[in-house]
Amino acid sequence: MASKWPFAKKSAEPPLAVETDKRKIVEYERKPDGESKEKLADRSHLENKSFKDAMDLLGGEKKKS
Repeated sequence: MASKWPFAKKSAEPPLAVETDKRKIVEYERKPDGESKEKLADRSHLENKSFKDAMDLLGGEKKKS
């Protein structure tokens, strides 16, 4: 005689209510910074000899012959 089927059908449980995740929205404000504008405006590094040598080595500027 065959044994009882071992895989019985499970009763369906009612779906659980999913709680919505209500997160607080954080807004940041960036303050104007004059120092960063000064750093961007400073182009003295372009006149540095080591910078010019590196650009010549990498072929950054084509020399007129």
